Parts: sequence; structure tokens; C-alpha cells
Amino acid sequence: MELIFFLGKTFLTFCLYVLILRLWMQKVRVNFYNPITQFIVKITQPIIGHVRRFIPSIGKVDTATWVLLYLFALLKVMFIVYFASLQSLFDSVTFLFYAFVAILHAAGHLVFWLLFFRAILSWISRGNSVADEILYQLTEPLMAPIRRFIPPIGMIDVSFAIFAIALMFLNLFANNIFGLSWMIL
Repeated sequence: MELIFFLGKTFLTFCLYVLILRLWMQKVRVNFYNPITQFIVKITQPIIGHVRRFIPSIGKVDTATWVLLYLFALLKVMFIVYFASLQSLFDSVTFLFYAFVAILHAAGHLVFWLLFFRAILSWISRGNSVADEILYQLTEPLMAPIRRFIPPIGMIDVSFAIFAIALMFLNLFANNIFGLSWMIL
């Protein structure tokens, strides 16, 4: 049972990450010709293309992707509750709410890992790879406001550390609000 739980939770979390990345890449208008961007679009397009037949975009909002993101988050919450035997603590309205919580949880972790990989790659490749390009395009809108207040100290950019500390603080804050349910997401 633990193996099924691990695989199911990992798969659903990966789906959330990919859908969040797709929405985020659309928002910041990353380079579409980047191989990583094309990978994300190609693995999500089959399902999003079908959903777009029934749920069209509203202006610039990719409604189909948002709906899929919410449905996968809801599926993840239901999967976790079923395998953790917490059915008595959840009703249908609670499931609907915790799907939003699962999206926030996944987005926070995704941002943390993207920042972490960007920091590691900045030491190794010095901006010469396709991964550097997309990580820069995704994370720079988050780092730029911090750099306006705290510029790099010599050759060391502390904005990554400040943002990571802020994410850890928000994670602890959410843990205090949502308790065990935040930890199992």
C-alpha cells in the first residue's frame, strides 16, 4: 500500500507541477522555442486540447488549464485522504477547499526547487544552457523586487536566500494554519 501511495502522490504532484509551470510560462511569456518549454507544452497539450473544446479561454486567462489544475489538485486531495484513512475528517466542501490548498502547496514547492536549481546552475554553467534561460525567465520576476531593496553584495546575490527564507516562513505559517493536512499534501 505504501508503494501505491507514494507512486500515486508523486504522479499527481508531478501533474500539478507541470500544469503550474504551463500557466506560469504563459504568464511570464518565456521563450517558446526553448526545448524545456516545448516539452511542457507537448506533454500537456493532449489533455488541455480536449478540455479546451468544452472550456474556452476567457480573455487572456487559460481557463482549461486552470480547471485541469484544480481537478488534479482535487484528485490528489481525495487520493491522499483515501489512503491516509482520513475520510471522517473531510466532507465534500472540505475537499473543494483543500484542492486550493494543494495548489498553493505545490506552487510553493515548485518555486523553491526552481530557485534552488537556478542557484546551482549559476555556479556551474554561468548562463550558457537552455535550463538557465528558462529558470531565469521564470524566477527573475520574483527576484527583481528583492534586488531593488537589497542589491548584490559584491559578487554574491542574496536575493535567493531571502526569497527561500520567505518561502520557509510561509511554509511554517501554513503548517500552523492547516496542520497535518498541510504536511501530507
